[in-house]
Amino acid sequence: MANLRQYISLITAAQVISKSFTNANTDPYLISDNNLIIAELAHVKDKLGVKFYGELKEENDGGTLTADNQTFITDYLLDTLAWFTRFEIITEIQMNSSSMGVVSNMDEFSHIVTPDELNVYKQDTYRKAEIFLQDAIEYLNDSDQDGMFPTYEANKPCSSGVWKNHGIIMYDSIYANSRNCGCGEYGCINGCGCDYYKGYYY
Repeated sequence: MANLRQYISLITAAQVISKSFTNANTDPYLISDNNLIIAELAHVKDKLGVKFYGELKEENDGGTLTADNQTFITDYLLDTLAWFTRFEIITEIQMNSSSMGVVSNMDEFSHIVTPDELNVYKQDTYRKAEIFLQDAIEYLNDSDQDGMFPTYEANKPCSSGVWKNHGIIMYDSIYANSRNCGCGEYGCINGCGCDYYKGYYY
């Protein structure tokens, strides 16, 4: 695999704030470059496939994005990455490590949410990120985009119907795709009758 870490992140801290934070005055320095990369590696890289992800990284870094790749990043990937980055940094923004240990970030006009409230907030953020990600993948796989993303088409991940949600292994059909389906229809979960529509081999 090529050294993809040499390239800048696909989204900036300012874009994360403008697209996913209620408070537009949030300090962008709270979102480090590593936070941006973690969101890419943990949530996007495998779904796009290493080759296509690498193509986007290289072109974005060099300012040589094709028109189709630019459209995909602008209209789909930035929203996805913004919400996944927010998910990754929520705890870090609320808490901070110091010489005194782990402390809470709190000013005089606010109060700390309860663990249950924080969990609800994080889960809602994750849900929104997943909605954007699913929309992005559906866009790439739709027949209207045939030929527009050749690197993705030639190297897109082959789903097995098994996926991970917060460390829990789930078995589902929602990630089935045309690379493991004889019917050729993306998703094949709408009762097409093929051998894969339930997400496993017969």
